[in-house]
Amino acid sequence: MKLTVVALALIVAPAGCSDHDRSERASAQSEAPRQRRVIEPPVGVVRALPPHAIRANSVGPYKLGEKLSDLLEQLPSGPRLALFEIPGLLHRSLIRAEDNAVLIGGEPQGTATFVAVVGAEVARTESGIHVGSTRAELVAALGPLVDEPERAHDPRLVIPSVLRNARVVLEADRISAIAIVGDGSSAPPVAPSPPPREGCPRPTSTEKAVGACLTGAGELVEVIDNEITLRLPDAEKAMATFKVPNVVFAAPLRTPEGKDELVVITRSDDPQLRSWSLIAFRFDNGKIAKSIEPTALYQVSSSNARWIGAEVHDVDLYLELTSRADTIEVGGLLTTRPGAAATRDVVVISTVSVARKRGKAVGEAAGSAEPLDAGTQTREGSGSAGSDRAKP
Repeated sequence: MKLTVVALALIVAPAGCSDHDRSERASAQSEAPRQRRVIEPPVGVVRALPPHAIRANSVGPYKLGEKLSDLLEQLPSGPRLALFEIPGLLHRSLIRAEDNAVLIGGEPQGTATFVAVVGAEVARTESGIHVGSTRAELVAALGPLVDEPERAHDPRLVIPSVLRNARVVLEADRISAIAIVGDGSSAPPVAPSPPPREGCPRPTSTEKAVGACLTGAGELVEVIDNEITLRLPDAEKAMATFKVPNVVFAAPLRTPEGKDELVVITRSDDPQLRSWSLIAFRFDNGKIAKSIEPTALYQVSSSNARWIGAEVHDVDLYLELTSRADTIEVGGLLTTRPGAAATRDVVVISTVSVARKRGKAVGEAAGSAEPLDAGTQTREGSGSAGSDRAKP
């Protein structure tokens, strides 16, 4: 009987001691300060990932007006900055981002004046337009294309009305590049369209001809194999027909007098040189006359092209013209088409001004077929685009 009592005492005693120890340990733990967990900030730059949003002043994190040096710091290390320089044509620093699919450019050591998208998957507008979209999709998403009497441009370069400082480059029916340009670039944003001037309406363009208003009656201008024909919309007989060698495009441009002149951009190709020129026509006393003699605008030689990593036959210009009081301002985009393994470059070019000058009549008002040598470059009446720009 005594043994039983001793055994129970031995069992109970350790249990009581264990509870006391646990209570002391719990009390000590509750009084000890709890250590806070510290999360260190991420190392390096946090970058937005594509697809980026194409907006009026930016493509994703690449914003117009930002210092090129600040934008360059956002990119991974490596050769991302190039100097594009061709005398009389451009002088730009170009940053290649997103595996060469986004190009940011501006004056050397300056700010970004344009951002161009040349990759299909890297960026798109809020409505889904991207490189690879069709012309019809562009119009459906961003409204009708800008068509202002005081501006003319290469038909391959279009401006959507909802995104008016965008320059969209078309190849056939698809978008190959989208450039967002700022006030500091040579391609100024398009101002809202003014009300159409009364007294000189342009007829509706057709698939083959563009509407113009050279006489005040309204004409259609058609270019086929370097032959330019002007006729009234309902007439079979031509008002004037003349040839201009090496035509790139012809377009009407409104003059301060309220009528149109016909501006023609030409390009001559030699093995070592490409040259772009401007010539303009108007109706004067019932005859077609030159309002601007053939004037050299831009040139690219083989050596110049290699400075920007291209061959001369891979360089093309998409020109845009703006009518001023006594001059025509010309600017636009330079593009390159390198080998299949590389992505094209798109760069805003410098602006030149060409002075208007009263020209000589070059053909009869009706049915004229007098040939016209517009391929010869001349400095007469060429304004600031003349003397030095005709040198290779």
